[in-house]
Amino acid sequence: MSLTQTLIHFAATLRIEDIPAPTQHKLKLHLIDAIGCGWAASNSKVAGSARAAAMLLGGQGPCHVFGPGMPGHTGPAAAFANALIINGLDHDDGVEIDGKGLGHPGSSLIAAAMAAMDLVPGGISGDTLLIALAAGLEINNRLIHAVQPSAERFAQVYGIAQHQAVGAAIVAGRILGLDAPHLHHACGLAATLSCVPSLHKYNWSQRPLVSLKDGVAPAAQAGVQAALLARLDFVGSLDVLDGDQGYWRMLGSDRFAADILENGLGHHWHADYGSIKLYPACRWLACALECMDILVEATGWWADDISRIEVRTFRRAAEDFMDRTPANPTDAQFSLPYTLAALALRLPPGPAWYSQETFHSPELYALMARIEACTDDDFEARMQGSGRQPGAAVRLVHRDGRHATETRHVPIGSAARPLDDTAILEKALRNTQAHLPQPQAWMNTILDNRRWHDHWHDSRSLVGLAAV
Repeated sequence: MSLTQTLIHFAATLRIEDIPAPTQHKLKLHLIDAIGCGWAASNSKVAGSARAAAMLLGGQGPCHVFGPGMPGHTGPAAAFANALIINGLDHDDGVEIDGKGLGHPGSSLIAAAMAAMDLVPGGISGDTLLIALAAGLEINNRLIHAVQPSAERFAQVYGIAQHQAVGAAIVAGRILGLDAPHLHHACGLAATLSCVPSLHKYNWSQRPLVSLKDGVAPAAQAGVQAALLARLDFVGSLDVLDGDQGYWRMLGSDRFAADILENGLGHHWHADYGSIKLYPACRWLACALECMDILVEATGWWADDISRIEVRTFRRAAEDFMDRTPANPTDAQFSLPYTLAALALRLPPGPAWYSQETFHSPELYALMARIEACTDDDFEARMQGSGRQPGAAVRLVHRDGRHATETRHVPIGSAARPLDDTAILEKALRNTQAHLPQPQAWMNTILDNRRWHDHWHDSRSLVGLAAV
């Protein structure tokens, strides 16, 4: 079989008993995390825009979108909106392999799952959902690992979520019951529908940042659209991953490690490389934020006690992430001064960071003015190296002259430094407690294997399981 055929065969024939129990448990945690992130952002301006876009682009339909009492939409439009909302606070999951952050798969693939579930009369079983997520995430994570460019090409062109259209198509296709030939066409169609790589064109120097940051929403939309088109017998590329003109070139890479897609498939699980964020901000800021978090806790200093905050980090963070006047919460998620100040004010990581009260807080902006960042040669070398480590050192200076410093090289929540189950569930509880009547019961239902295997007769189970 060709490379594309091998992967399609894996995705189409995967069974629940083929997925190791620890991987199944991890998939459930990522599901809980993504839904929590979606509810946390459901009252945000981004969510309002996403829902308006779903209505405009897809009208009304059977697929639900985050928000109380919201109308349903068509599958592709709902997937677009839900992915945008899950990613709305930049608190959603990622993939980390060999130190590199490789996209936000949960927002695209779980949004695709939500839309597909709502298109299946009577709902689906928990096993069906787990199989679909395992197949989609496994191929998604292997694909982005296989197409990693050289450092030189990374500096020229890169995208972190375009490939997620293929993963989303696999998830939607398995839930919709596509057979292997139709799933094959769906993956080819998803690649055709992918948007172009754009990481370096986010308006870094011309804020505000682009609304479709991270590309997760177009990828989710493309994946669901591709699965539905395949179900209508649309023909897609059958060798989309193969050869010198394969999908890796479409994604802008200058190299392709095809063996990563095949070696150990079904035995060594790349789905296990998923990472879960502690802080609602760009991953490139995670080390600086953790340093600040530790220092605030260790010193006991309050914002008014701090005369200045000094950050040593890699060049991009010191230059592109020092926005002191963010135009909106999206810009704030990529602002080192804003997010550090939110921690100094002891705000719990989550929606509180970007509430209207916080976003317009004079105390927060006064503290932002006391934050400086500079490029450190060691951190820059680590970021430019094979591991792309976004490290940082933070130094707090008290008004009386005392100071304290903390350093981190690898983000917390990454594959190398994973969050434990308790921290993940506490995060989901914070993110959902204002929106779901019984958030703990909702999480327990997903984690409880006895209930998980039952059929979910209400197709809204992923959007509002606790309220059903």
